Amino acid sequence: MICRAATPDDARDVWEWRNDPLTRAMSRNSDEVAWAGHEAWFLRTLADPATTLLIGEVGGEKVGMVRFDHGPETEVSINVNPACRGRGYGLALLQAGIAQVGGEIFAEIKDDNLASRRMFERAGFQFVVALEGRGRYRRPAD
Repeated sequence: MICRAATPDDARDVWEWRNDPLTRAMSRNSDEVAWAGHEAWFLRTLADPATTLLIGEVGGEKVGMVRFDHGPETEVSINVNPACRGRGYGLALLQAGIAQVGGEIFAEIKDDNLASRRMFERAGFQFVVALEGRGRYRRPAD
């Protein structure tokens, strides 16, 4: 797994992954995202020093993205390319991103997203508190 900084050339792939029906169902906001809004968000995100946006690749194929929003707490968000689901790339991508960012990291995961809950737990995240329809998880700093 190569985990590299995202570039503007990755915007369309991330947009397509974000609009996948299963991805939308597991996201905080399940609305479809219009291209114009996504493109503007993507470029702002790349320029934001408080965000780390990484793309995972295996054998030259983009397998997903992992984003870290840094603030008082660092929160992680991950999205696996729908064509690559079920191959274990989500965990590898999450671990590769954590290795680059380090520190204490939080995640919020929908209660019905069992695959993500298991993946985050395998990556060292522990359940902290139940929120409305989702759980908050924490991975302590190494």
